[in-house]
Amino acid sequence: MLYQLNETRSYTKVKKVSLAQIGWKEKDLERLLSNNILDLISSNDLMTIFTERPRQEEPDILAIDSKGDLYIIELKRWASNQENLLQVLRYGQLYGKSLYDELNELYEKHTNKFESLMEVHSKYFDLSNDSRLQNTDFNKQQHFLVVVNGLDQKTVEAISYWKSNGLNIDGIVYWVFEIENKYFIEFNMYSPIESQLEYSSNCYVVNTNYTKNETCQQEMLTDEKVAAYWPGWREKIEKIQKDDTVFLYQSGIGIIAYGIASGKLDKKNFENHVNYEYSMKLNKFKKLKKPLAASEMKKIANQGFSFRNTMFSVSEESKDLLLNEVTKKYL
Repeated sequence: MLYQLNETRSYTKVKKVSLAQIGWKEKDLERLLSNNILDLISSNDLMTIFTERPRQEEPDILAIDSKGDLYIIELKRWASNQENLLQVLRYGQLYGKSLYDELNELYEKHTNKFESLMEVHSKYFDLSNDSRLQNTDFNKQQHFLVVVNGLDQKTVEAISYWKSNGLNIDGIVYWVFEIENKYFIEFNMYSPIESQLEYSSNCYVVNTNYTKNETCQQEMLTDEKVAAYWPGWREKIEKIQKDDTVFLYQSGIGIIAYGIASGKLDKKNFENHVNYEYSMKLNKFKKLKKPLAASEMKKIANQGFSFRNTMFSVSEESKDLLLNEVTKKYL
């Protein structure tokens, strides 16, 4: 999360937005990446071969590196279904066996240049005559890259799954921020994608500890706070930041309340142990007239949740869907 430092020695969470919200089309993001691929995909020099043409079954960007490896790049401007990764794999089937002549033809169509792909590749990567690639050096290996909005947790999780199963796929996670009516974009390149899940989250579901101690839940509802208890669990409250959305969840029942985190961590004694309770005040606190059951949560968000955990993160997309349902039917 990005924070703005204030003159009062305080901080303000910077608002995250999507490209769709500021009027960008997927083609705009495609042009930005294609024309500035060395700056934006900085950890591995790439050269664009071509970008997608209208009404063609083609990846958004096809690129190669200095070794001739093929990079199939697919862009996601807004939150999408993780099943869309199958589209990237389909392009792998179409272009994974392409010989040099086919890649050269694609490059010439894209650039309208008279120089061959091999000649331009040699100049682009400043290769000596001895290290220039031959026809057979191109496209020996394929890499899949999905450029995904950090708010789209479903796709990030799907990329992580395919990586763990040996697929040569990676995610380029980006966020768009709004500061004083100006927009900024941040790219995170080739970092372990699992770490982006917590980074991108600003919503959490927290178990109220009702099954172990009923008074814990009652105190959360009365004091309008979120809390966790005992070492190993209480520290999870420290992850919650100012203005994060927090749902209180009763095991076997569902979401019973929610609010907006104050950002101020409080500690107090619990069951005769010093500072065994970590808590945080929830502003704009709302109690639901009836619980939102786990089964309904899954239907609304179209995904599963880790209800056994004391606290788990929820994507921006799922948060909006849950809040919309709660506002319409449960308040």
